[in-house]
Amino acid sequence: MGSGGGIGVSYELKNLPAMLPGLILCIFLGWLALQWDHTMSEYRRAYGEAKNILKPFQELGKPIPTYEEYKAKKEDAYKGAMTLFQMGIEKKKPSKPYMLQKEDYDYVATNKDIPTKFVLGERVNQFQLTYVAVLLLGGMLIRNTVGVPKIFQAGTVAARPLIKPGIIILGAYYMWSDVLKVGAIGLFLVVLFVLGTQIMISVWGRRSNVDDGLSGLMGAGVGVCGVSAAVAAAPVVNAKPRDFFYAIGTILLFGTLCLFTFPYIGKALGMSQPIFGAWCGTAILNTAQLVAAASWYGHEALLTANIINIVRVGFIPIIVMWAIYYYVIRPAKQATGEAQKLNAWQVIKEKFPIFVFGFFIMVTLNEAGFFTKDQARILGSDLLKIWFAIGFAGVGLNIAFDDLRKAGGKAFVIGFSSALLKAVLSAAVIMAIGEEVFKVKG
Repeated sequence: MGSGGGIGVSYELKNLPAMLPGLILCIFLGWLALQWDHTMSEYRRAYGEAKNILKPFQELGKPIPTYEEYKAKKEDAYKGAMTLFQMGIEKKKPSKPYMLQKEDYDYVATNKDIPTKFVLGERVNQFQLTYVAVLLLGGMLIRNTVGVPKIFQAGTVAARPLIKPGIIILGAYYMWSDVLKVGAIGLFLVVLFVLGTQIMISVWGRRSNVDDGLSGLMGAGVGVCGVSAAVAAAPVVNAKPRDFFYAIGTILLFGTLCLFTFPYIGKALGMSQPIFGAWCGTAILNTAQLVAAASWYGHEALLTANIINIVRVGFIPIIVMWAIYYYVIRPAKQATGEAQKLNAWQVIKEKFPIFVFGFFIMVTLNEAGFFTKDQARILGSDLLKIWFAIGFAGVGLNIAFDDLRKAGGKAFVIGFSSALLKAVLSAAVIMAIGEEVFKVKG
């Protein structure tokens, strides 16, 4: 589910001093990345405005108006739109007009050109180098060159699950109609592709004489939601440490490749944001990488991906019960002729992810009108970026090439091939279903 999900770190108060330096580092890196994102967004917006200012001159040879004329025209248009809104002719309240600063306008008017910084903002947008990309690529660069000093390591691992509070507050953006609509289709996708992948890996691994421990971990991690699912299944299948390293290596390698390729594949295929979000929610293995890729693509993609991911992580108890049946009950019955009993309710209580309840509570509060539209936007769009930025800083600083190289052998071929098949087939099915089903209106 998460990229490690804080594995190896105990979140007890006594361990806070050890985690604090790394958490502070992630907070600082997250803040820098958000500043970058804000600045580049402003430059991109200014690029579009400058282009519109130059268009009459470039295409028709018209003179560029003075700054005072430009400003007055914008203000008059806003006043006219506001009058129509107040009269009830227009239902949507107009936004205040965006205007270039005087010095930037004067540069455009004098040089008949767009400032370099605005062009940079547009290029950053074209290559999707958002705060997500900066944190992940920057973190990987640090981790795999100079390395992360030991004093920061516990805190950077502890930062990764902070993506989950972001997912919880994102619930303030949804209505239950969205959750149920997209969730129903998400359930279909999860059963068809996610749970289907786990079953396929289990059967394929058994027929290929792969150890049950490794096959069970690979099926849970690749099929459902990455590292957390593998951790949940590990005791059931009696996985050895070697099995865990191989499975996690495969999961992280595939998820990392998806993270840095899916946004560009989505653009190349012309995927809308809801379609891309549904694809991420179905095909990318870890919650952290899934959320990162969807956020990278756009906020609408994140909204759709998150609902499908919520459905997916809710299947952790189901995959544990499948592992108990396939690797414990079924062999025992074949050997002795007697079937063991499975306490399904106990498994659900122990394995169901708690943060999902937090998300549902926030959706319910929004449905009840607890949040205004502006408050929901601040929570579900702005505040969550803070949690995501800290979490993504931790994810980037913990993507080590040495960990990715731990994947290998026959189990790797089975797991990687199954994940790739799931990604290809799910993309085809989701695009065939169409974006309308996956849209979140909020």
